[in-house]
Amino acid sequence: MINFLKIRYILYLGVLLIMFLSTSVAAKLGIMQVGTFSSIILVALFMYIFFTHKINIKFKPEFQIIFVGFLIIFIKVMLGQYDQIKLAIFFVMIPMFISVVLGKQRNFSLKFLQNLILFFFVLECFLAIYERITLSHIFPLSEEIRLITIEDLLFRSSSFLGHPLNNALCVSVIMGFILCSNIKSLYKIVYLLLGFIAILCFNARAAIIIWGVLLTIHFLKIVLNKRTKNTIRVLILLFFSFLIYSVYIVITDFGFGGRLLKSEIMDGSANTRLEVLDAFKFINTNDLIFGDANNYISVMNKLGAGGVENSYIVFIIQYGLIITLILILLYAQLISRFLKNYSFYDRFILLSSFILLGSTNNGLASATPLIFFILCYYSFQKFDTELKILTDDK
Repeated sequence: MINFLKIRYILYLGVLLIMFLSTSVAAKLGIMQVGTFSSIILVALFMYIFFTHKINIKFKPEFQIIFVGFLIIFIKVMLGQYDQIKLAIFFVMIPMFISVVLGKQRNFSLKFLQNLILFFFVLECFLAIYERITLSHIFPLSEEIRLITIEDLLFRSSSFLGHPLNNALCVSVIMGFILCSNIKSLYKIVYLLLGFIAILCFNARAAIIIWGVLLTIHFLKIVLNKRTKNTIRVLILLFFSFLIYSVYIVITDFGFGGRLLKSEIMDGSANTRLEVLDAFKFINTNDLIFGDANNYISVMNKLGAGGVENSYIVFIIQYGLIITLILILLYAQLISRFLKNYSFYDRFILLSSFILLGSTNNGLASATPLIFFILCYYSFQKFDTELKILTDDK
């Protein structure tokens, strides 16, 4: 029992580190090896579990992806791309380590993790709002980005997770699981409203549009449900009308989500997403097959953009076409397992808040949103059959 309690509290510390200790936060604290520092506890727990516990067959997709990670490392070593080995470790392998660790925990440990995620979510959102009100970054990516965003009057909060799009995607993932959870309706509304305001602060247009649509669909679903009482229908319609008006005022009068109204629909960022397929013109055949992350900057410059705004193109640039196709198939298998007990409607919400939104930019090419998806999957589950006590399996 003492041993289990120690592991339990070590797990909580590891999850807090992986959520809060981003590159920008680490820079502020003077920590150089941020990936190692933020994940070392959960990696150590994976090693402990791997060598001391029986691994259930349900973790097959995780270990297949881990194997692909080793394959990527082998390819990078053979090509002399030693500086890119960390891509395979931190993006491909560590999220799978975390999935195995969480899949071996007890129900009450996972329930407590939900509280930790909600704690992070609230702080993340309030920090984003504070930054937007004060037009300052507590954990800025760089001084240059801070000056440019303020001068353009299109400020974008960076909160704990650095890039605004990365923040928006991770907040969106948590919002998706909140919406599909058993959390009380009043708390659910508060969390979703807080999250939507934070997304406005991140000035992420795709996230604003997607969540505007998702919330509208959800409220309509409740109103049109025959079992919903007329009194509840009226209250929801009044609340939703007030919400729309409030969001409109926040955007038009206070400038939250300013890029949505103040930028042209087809501005440089949007054009980059359409022209991103031109990236293949600047990659030779060998790099197209095996990948070379060093091509990212040159491709970005030749596209005349601030980034390669497509997760799948980034995958191909980093890992090559063959590995990318394998990873997509394996991730699809893993996510399919995660969502198998959810209703069609809940799947729509979760996939829209993660995959659809992540596909509008290069957000899926970062490990952080996937890690948050995995954390939320295990801690927000409603299905006791999926939360078996596995910790003591030998």
